[in-house]
Amino acid sequence: MFSSIDMTNKVVLVDFWTYSCVNCLRTIPYLKEWWQKYNKDNFLIVGIHTPEFEFEKDPLSVSKAVKDLGIEWPVVLDNEYINWKNFANQYWPAKYLADHTGNIVYEHFGEGEYEKTESFIQTLLKNINANIALPKLTVSNTGNICYISTPETYCGYLRGDISNPLGLVADKEHYYSLLDDPETDSLGLSGTFISRSEYLESKDPNSRLLLHFKASEVNLVLTPIDPQTTVQILLNYKPLPPKFRGEDLDDSSQMKIDTPRMYQLLKSNVFSEGILSIQPVIGNFKAYAFTFSGCID
Repeated sequence: MFSSIDMTNKVVLVDFWTYSCVNCLRTIPYLKEWWQKYNKDNFLIVGIHTPEFEFEKDPLSVSKAVKDLGIEWPVVLDNEYINWKNFANQYWPAKYLADHTGNIVYEHFGEGEYEKTESFIQTLLKNINANIALPKLTVSNTGNICYISTPETYCGYLRGDISNPLGLVADKEHYYSLLDDPETDSLGLSGTFISRSEYLESKDPNSRLLLHFKASEVNLVLTPIDPQTTVQILLNYKPLPPKFRGEDLDDSSQMKIDTPRMYQLLKSNVFSEGILSIQPVIGNFKAYAFTFSGCID
């Protein structure tokens, strides 16, 4: 499975991830820290990039994400889910830790438990070399207070739904009647869209994708349809104040969609509830999934 990677007599951390998954991205800083600490001491990370969405199968996009994220360990493309199935894995992210004999001795799914995972790494390294000098464990840098936020919300008809009375109309262009206030923790549409299995596609400048959320952070996986695609993001039908503006928004509360990836729409140190509106300004977009955080520092 990893024929070109030498794993002889090494502690190996296998990390299942995909580049548009916010939970995966939040674990990357810890993986980078462990790589810097231990990669010279019989420790190896193998990233297995298993796509959640079709566009994540593009090797060039994965390569760009690896470079942008500063990932230095080997990454395996798992577009056919071969490794995913061999591990009987079901989660993004998922971490499997094997000792120097190749036995998996620890696993963790999702975010968190970073100190526990690193403690296992150190224990396994000591089993190889009892005299190894090991650094202090990395302290987790998570929010001090976390509230229950809106759950991950998919836009395509296979896993998603909307508050509009007739729901999603699959695989054809459809005009959705004006909807200003979706139900809490749900989506609503106004204007013309095409609903596909994985995504919603806007079709005209008056198309509005609405989200009634509860969170301190809101992200959306998007791909551009046209060159220079630009969208307007509104909070309760007004431009986002600076304290709520996600890192991908400009000062006018607009955002350029230049590559398929996850975009941060809202980021605040206040847990809040409101309605986000995403509307094309130039070109059109495909929207795949919203993800959230309820943590504040």
